Amino acid sequence: MISLKTFHLFFVIASIILTIFYGVFEIQTPSNPGIISYVLSITSFICSLALLTYFISIIKKFRNI
Repeated sequence: MISLKTFHLFFVIASIILTIFYGVFEIQTPSNPGIISYVLSITSFICSLALLTYFISIIKKFRNI
């Protein structure tokens, strides 16, 4: 059985990859013409940075547990 910590780390990594992929996808093939696609891609990159900082803080926390 997979531990809860391992599943949590896997889920956060998958979310980081997904948000980065969506940001790149929105830049390459815009779903909406104009500035909306750029706003969506920037928002996606900001979310991926927030998830990355969360991932780093979780790694530090899990080392102490």
